Amino acid sequence: MIRDDSSDKAVDRKSDIMVTHNIEDASVEEKANPSKVADEETAKYAGAPIKVSDADNKRLFWKINRRILSIMLVTYFCQSLDKGTLNFASIMHIKRDAHLGGQEYQWLGTILYMGILAGELPQNFLLQKLPVAKFLAANVFCWGAVVTCSAASKNFASLMVVRFLLGFFESSVQPAFLIITTMWYRRSEQAVLTSLWYCMTGVQLMVGGLLAYGVSHYTNGVIFPWQLLFLILGLATIVLSIAIALFLPDSPMAAKCFSEDDKRLMVERIRENETGIQNKQYKRYQVIEALTDPFSWCIFALIVVANLVIGGLGVFSNLIISQFGFSLLQTQLLNIAQGAVTVIVMIGSATVAQKWKQTCITMILWTIPAAVGTIVIVIVKPNSNNAGGLLIAFYCTQFFLAQGNMIISLVTRNVAGQTKKSTIITMTFVGWAAGNMAAPQIFQTSDAPRYIKGFVAHLCIYGTYIALVILTRIILMRKNVKKRAAAEAAGLSEEIDHQQAFDDLTDQENPNFRYVY
Repeated sequence: MIRDDSSDKAVDRKSDIMVTHNIEDASVEEKANPSKVADEETAKYAGAPIKVSDADNKRLFWKINRRILSIMLVTYFCQSLDKGTLNFASIMHIKRDAHLGGQEYQWLGTILYMGILAGELPQNFLLQKLPVAKFLAANVFCWGAVVTCSAASKNFASLMVVRFLLGFFESSVQPAFLIITTMWYRRSEQAVLTSLWYCMTGVQLMVGGLLAYGVSHYTNGVIFPWQLLFLILGLATIVLSIAIALFLPDSPMAAKCFSEDDKRLMVERIRENETGIQNKQYKRYQVIEALTDPFSWCIFALIVVANLVIGGLGVFSNLIISQFGFSLLQTQLLNIAQGAVTVIVMIGSATVAQKWKQTCITMILWTIPAAVGTIVIVIVKPNSNNAGGLLIAFYCTQFFLAQGNMIISLVTRNVAGQTKKSTIITMTFVGWAAGNMAAPQIFQTSDAPRYIKGFVAHLCIYGTYIALVILTRIILMRKNVKKRAAAEAAGLSEEIDHQQAFDDLTDQENPNFRYVY
């Protein structure tokens, strides 16, 4: 019997996981009714609920971080770096060397997300059916090979092909990470952890800036500097894919690196999520519920609108900074500071949201600095005396990058039912791809170098985004009111027993589920 006198807090209320402990196998009831748990693999470890002590919880949390989170961070870092090569290459004369004209550079940003859009549906379908880690490793290998092949590209057509393929294979990463996060971590942990792997966007700017700075000194070689950058990053990604295949477990139940007792406790510690672990059975009614849930469409709209800004800043940041009056090498080095700002605002947003337990309000607050910075860029004309001030204004726009991880944290914490979750994840990243696909087109070549019209469009987008956040919060609040009213009408206690945590019920079906916002 695992005992502890302290209380284990759920994300939105206190509840002890107090139940009979059967460490050797699933309960007799679950054996007789296997459909009542997520799947057969989960049933072996999801017996009657037990109480996990604070000491065990802390020990397991850090053990999981060392194995799972470390691999996720490195993988997301490589994905961000590989995807961001176009941004670094933009001031390494890729336009000149590849003979790009008109809007062709913008289309290289757009085609990546067309590839992601094409990949979302098949990738998410396969993610529910196949072992997550092995499937992720295969995709990482493929996109590493594509980036390596990008070094041989010398014109617009070949760059379009490799960028499309890069997007297709990279489309598996964020959906896989959402599944992995909900498998291994409690809801109360997920916002910060999601922000941590999103922080790799900032880290890649710092490391990528240094790498690009070094590569920029490679001149008069057999290939262009930007081609050398593609070659280095592609080969590094292929090596990473092998490490993922060898060291990342497909689930807590399949993790050979952990003891049997620890695996049972790892399954138990996420029982309070009420979102299950995995289920490879396709359930049509959950798809219908996802498509008719207003929250799903709010998330879709939020991710589209947010990435109309985020995607444009990602592709054009170096071009924007350089027009303030900085040289090529200075701009590459300034990526380090930009990356540091990105890391700070992302961790800061997650910390504030977790401490206040107010994700939606934090999303609104984090939009304000971005809007202020954008106004400054629109109003102030660059000259030799104000480059530093304009750079700070641009860094303020980086606050908006934290919106992506906060939107994702709303998905991981507010959706239950494996098929419903898979459907909403697909919708989310279709929206993510659509927003990023359109984003580079907001910055027109005819509007260079200041891109005033693009930044004015961003200001309009901020207003739309805030309205959508408010609507999302109202919807989630009303859902909780209905849940509590139904519980009172049925004479049920607000205390949660977590007996149905692994039954693969949707958030709407499960009377114990509560929404967080």
